[in-house]
Amino acid sequence: MIVEAWRTQYNIYRPHSSLGRRTPAEYAKLGSATTSTLMRAGLATGDPSMKADTSGEGNIQIYTVVVVSSSVISALKGPSLSYLLKVFGKKPRAVLLCPGPVLLSRQVKRAVNNTAIGHRESAFSALLLESVAMLKPLVGIESEESTYEIAFITGSGTAANETILSSIGAVGPTLVIWQEQIDLGKVEEALRRKCYQLVALVHHETSSGMMNPVAEVAQLAHRQGALVFVDAISSIGAEVICLEQWGVDVLVGASGKGLSAMPGVGILVVKKSVLERHSSTSPRSHYLDLHRHFRFMQEHAQTPNTPAVQVFVSLHASLKEITKRGTERSRQVIRDRAEFTRRQLTRMNLQYADYESNTSSVVTCVTLPSWLTFEDLAREFKTEGIVVYEGKGVLKGKIFQIGHIGALRKHDTRDALRQLRKVMRRFTEAEHEPPIPAPSESIAHALS
Repeated sequence: MIVEAWRTQYNIYRPHSSLGRRTPAEYAKLGSATTSTLMRAGLATGDPSMKADTSGEGNIQIYTVVVVSSSVISALKGPSLSYLLKVFGKKPRAVLLCPGPVLLSRQVKRAVNNTAIGHRESAFSALLLESVAMLKPLVGIESEESTYEIAFITGSGTAANETILSSIGAVGPTLVIWQEQIDLGKVEEALRRKCYQLVALVHHETSSGMMNPVAEVAQLAHRQGALVFVDAISSIGAEVICLEQWGVDVLVGASGKGLSAMPGVGILVVKKSVLERHSSTSPRSHYLDLHRHFRFMQEHAQTPNTPAVQVFVSLHASLKEITKRGTERSRQVIRDRAEFTRRQLTRMNLQYADYESNTSSVVTCVTLPSWLTFEDLAREFKTEGIVVYEGKGVLKGKIFQIGHIGALRKHDTRDALRQLRKVMRRFTEAEHEPPIPAPSESIAHALS
C-alpha cells in the first residue's frame, strides 16, 4: 500500500522539473502530443500488457519506455529528453559553473579532435602568429606598430606568473598589492617609502569577484619609476583590458578561463622596452626563462620546448570564435549571465558580493545561508551535473561561487538557479526554517 501510494503521488500529483514544474496530470492535460510523439519515435510500446493502471485521476496512461537508438534520443529536446535520460539512468550533462576550468564549445572540441600537427611544422607557427593577432584586441593593443610582444608558455597561469617574477622580478624589490579593496593612498605611501623595481597586482581577484583599479595603480607606480605587472589570468577575454591606455608594462593571462579554451597555456605580454632593458638578466629557471620564450617566438614563431599542442589548438579555435562574434559582444554575453544570476539571487533573498562598478562579470560570490553547508549544496548540485566552487581561505565555508565564463548553453545558468531554489526549499522544510535565509558573515567582513 505504501509503495502504491508513493507511485500514485509521484506519477500524478508531484511536480517534476523535467515537465516544466508541472505535475504529470497537468502535463497530460496539455494534450496527447507527448505520448503520440514517443509512440511515433518508437520509444513507447502500445502493448496493452505494458500499460499501467489507468483508473486513477487524470486517466493517465504510463508506458514502458525503451531506447531504440542514440539518433532518436538526439532528436528529442526539452522536458521529454530530460525525463528519458533520468528514467534510463544516464548521467546528466556536466555543467561547469566555476571560474575555471570551463566548458568547451563544439567548435573548439572539433578543432582539437581534427587537428594533428607537429609543433615544429609551419602550420603550428602560423597557428601561434594568428593567436597573437587575435589576442591583441582582447588586451587593448590597438596600434599597428605595437610596443608589446606576446609569447606563450605551456603551463598554468601560475607558470606564467613565475616566468615574469623569476626574470624581471629578480632584478629588484617587488611590491605585491593584495587587499580587499585597494587603498590608493596606502599604495602611494608604500611607493614613497621604498624604491621598488616592480609593482604587481591582480586585475580580477577570483576569490572575491572584485576588479582592481589597474590604471590608477599604474599611474602611481610609474610616478616612482616602477614597472607594473598585472595578473589578468581570470579576466582576459571576459573583462575590458586596456594595456596601452593604462600603461601596463607586463601582463599575464591563461587559456582556461575567460578565453574558454582548455587550461594549460600561459600568455605573456611584455613591453619591448622592458624586454630590452632586462635582456642581460640571468634567468633563475631554464624552463621559465622569459627571454628564451620571447626569443623563440620572435625568431622562429615557436616555443623553445615541446608545447601542449592540443591545448594551443583549443586556444586558437576559441579565439577564432571570439573574433567572429566580436570582442565586446563576447564580453556582453558574460555580463548578461552575471546580471541574470544576480537578479535571481536577489529574488531568493540571497546575498552576494557587490562592489558596484568594481564587481566582475566572471564570477558571483554568494553568501551561504547559516543553515546550509557547501558540502550539502555541492552534493545536490552534482546530482544534476552542476559544479560550483567553495570559497577559499578565509571565505571557506562562508560562500560559494557561480561562474559565468566558458561555453555555457542558453539555459545552463537558469537551470542551476532552479536547482538552487529546490535545494533551499528542501533544506528549509527539513529544518523547519523560515523561507528567508539568515546569511552568515558578509564577504567584506570575512576578508577584513
